[in-house]
Amino acid sequence: MLDICGRGKAFTCDGVTRRDFLRVGTLGATGLGLPQYLAAKEQGAIDPHKDEQSCIMIFNLGAPSQLDTFDLKPDAPAEVRGPFHPINTASPDIQISEIFPRHAAVADKFSLIRSCYHSSAAVHDAGWQMMQTGRQFAGGVETPHAGAVVSYF
Repeated sequence: MLDICGRGKAFTCDGVTRRDFLRVGTLGATGLGLPQYLAAKEQGAIDPHKDEQSCIMIFNLGAPSQLDTFDLKPDAPAEVRGPFHPINTASPDIQISEIFPRHAAVADKFSLIRSCYHSSAAVHDAGWQMMQTGRQFAGGVETPHAGAVVSYF
């Protein structure tokens, strides 16, 4: 198995790092190895259009700011905008940070949502709650997030 490692690690409360979770070879976690997956796909047991309806959500706690990655503000005052410059992408209407040149090359293959907003308390947790459940925190009653689907099955 190939590990993609960097210098820093961000731990969640249970001690699992983001890099551990995104380790190359995660098909093994589902009990399905690459040979079995390819054989099932060849036999027609896997719907080739299923991927068109799928979504991968990677929620990185402690990730870089949107001002440094996907929502640069090049016309904003120097104290607001980040140190990076926008670059053109494969999608004519999208510019992203210069730190993502390979991501920019495939920008015509992904969707970028820049319209997230909430009027709840100005804390990150409220925004995370809304991103993962579609609802605001309602005084002790939390709605299950996307991970609940995985645990159900």
